[in-house]
Amino acid sequence: MPDVISVVIPLYNKARHIRRALDSVLAQTSQDLEVIVVNDGSTDGSDDVVRRYTEPRLRLVNQENAGASAARNRGIAEARADLIAFLDADDEWLQGHLATIVRLSERFPECGAYATAYEMVDRQDGRRRPEFAGVPPPPWEGVIANYFHLCPEPICSSSVAVPKRVFDSVGPFPIGVQRGEDSDMWCRIALKYPIAFSTRVGAVYHQEADNRICVQCPAPLLQEHCFTRLVDDALKSGNRPPGTTPNDLVEYRNWKFTAIADELAAAGNAAGAREYLRRAVSTRRHRLPWMRAWMLSFVPASMRAALRKLRRAGGDE
Repeated sequence: MPDVISVVIPLYNKARHIRRALDSVLAQTSQDLEVIVVNDGSTDGSDDVVRRYTEPRLRLVNQENAGASAARNRGIAEARADLIAFLDADDEWLQGHLATIVRLSERFPECGAYATAYEMVDRQDGRRRPEFAGVPPPPWEGVIANYFHLCPEPICSSSVAVPKRVFDSVGPFPIGVQRGEDSDMWCRIALKYPIAFSTRVGAVYHQEADNRICVQCPAPLLQEHCFTRLVDDALKSGNRPPGTTPNDLVEYRNWKFTAIADELAAAGNAAGAREYLRRAVSTRRHRLPWMRAWMLSFVPASMRAALRKLRRAGGDE
């Protein structure tokens, strides 16, 4: 019987976390799967942890270090199933995640991606669940009416599965991009295909894990992000999904710029944060977050963490 789903896990120096990720996959109720761990040149023994498994559905593929995008692309090329689910090596799935993904793919075969809601865990605030404005309240699953109207994005790289045919259409994950390569992919897919979503929490995104790229490279120094080109091209060509207006794309870009500004300010680059906020000054839909980010860009770093915690406690994030 062919595998219903291929699970791709990019691995780089996550020896303390990879067992948690693998155990969460192998505990899924959906058993018609293969697990492809792409070891991207780990030096901490991560690959040895994987080798200790005797699970026949698990394959370890080794390559020289080339980044998360290259590892995901290698996993896609190695996948035998028509549906490919992604899980980062420091994250985990909750019971029933794959069953939800498979059900979505069967109900909505026309879609380009299938995702569940997820929880986030960090050292400051513990476990929390993002609220996706524009998605019906739980319990709900269906096709998202307008992906570019949502805030925040309902997809993270550990909560989504994509049919293999979609990559033939939109291309691979971008190589050589340190930040935002996953958002670039979801944006490319959403511009061409509808997105199916379930409000059932299926994944846990661990922001407190070791060796995270966003900790190593916390501040994109005003480099042009992939999504900027995608949105600009869609605006110029007029090739946008049905029901999506030019203003939806502009506001999506404004929201992303505001989020980048928050990251820059948190990393101590207040001038860079304000530069991104100037590029998002036209926003109307996200005016309050923009104003808050602008004010926080003038707040000393020593006070910013406490203010962030107060915002979350008040349900403001």
